[in-house]
Amino acid sequence: MDQSKEIQVNDDEISLKDLIKIIQSWFGLLWKNIILIVFIGSLGASIGVYLAYSHKPVFKAESRFIVKEGGPSGLASSLGSLGSLLGGTGGSSLDKTIAVIGSEKVMGKVLLTAVPIGDTNDLVINHYIRLGNLNEKWSKDTVLVKARFAISDTIPEVFNFPQRKAFKAVLASFIGEKGIVGKSFDKKSGIVSLDVTHTDEDFAIETNKLIYNELKSFFQDQSTETANMNVEILTKKVDSIQSELNSVRRQLARRTDQSMGVFLNEDKVDLKSLAVKEQILLTMYGEAQKNLETFLFMGQSASSSTALNLLDIPYSPLTPIKRSKLLFTLAGFLLSSFFAFAFILIRRWYKNLMAS
Repeated sequence: MDQSKEIQVNDDEISLKDLIKIIQSWFGLLWKNIILIVFIGSLGASIGVYLAYSHKPVFKAESRFIVKEGGPSGLASSLGSLGSLLGGTGGSSLDKTIAVIGSEKVMGKVLLTAVPIGDTNDLVINHYIRLGNLNEKWSKDTVLVKARFAISDTIPEVFNFPQRKAFKAVLASFIGEKGIVGKSFDKKSGIVSLDVTHTDEDFAIETNKLIYNELKSFFQDQSTETANMNVEILTKKVDSIQSELNSVRRQLARRTDQSMGVFLNEDKVDLKSLAVKEQILLTMYGEAQKNLETFLFMGQSASSSTALNLLDIPYSPLTPIKRSKLLFTLAGFLLSSFFAFAFILIRRWYKNLMAS
């Protein structure tokens, strides 16, 4: 038993010695070819510098706004009926705002909106395809290469198959995991940040403005729709109560006329019952009318105000996002040196293999 343990320890020591020898041989090989490796690394560093200088500058257009809470036109009320649209009723208004920004309802409307970029007035989706040379990248896709969008193409439901596929692809590049549209919020301040990143400054700025305006319109429409729906329900309720009240009043007047001033005990009970019913209906009518006036005011307030309060808006000139030239240089040098040394190791291993 002790002898087997001793053999195992000796084998471990031999393996460790072999490992040390291998590492020493690598360092020896590295030192022997240091000039070649440094030269290839310098070429890689030069390529890194070239890429750093030749790479298109990237611009980030950022806007910030506050979501108003409470009030007749506040977001808390305007988002109250969004549960079915967003797949639930939980979450704060800030969470729902972020969800609405990334929804196809808002972003899809932005993509199919015409806006002037440079000297060209076209749909946002066409600008994005043109600026990103997507037609060239899609050349091998027999479906996407056929996609064409006219300014009148604003209803996704009637798109043909190539248009639908291209629309989905561009939409994913906007709001996907690595999309050009970013959105976040600060829980403490309640400030929402919306940014669009692109190599074209005008495109980034105009798209950011379009997203904000569409988001604002969406919340206004939602507030107005909710208020109008409540007004419609209350109007029907008021009309129903008024109709019932008029019927009771007619019955009361008819009973009074029939008795000709002579009231039997049975008549007194019926008249008293109708009078009580009239008072109840009058109270209900007054309450319903008050609620109707309240929702009419809320609807007017919702149509004339917005749930968003803009703080910062992007405008030209934007400062391009800087790319570290030192980082590009080091990355080029290290990667080139690594691959050069790996090639030397593989070549030596192959020679040893052929020799054995």
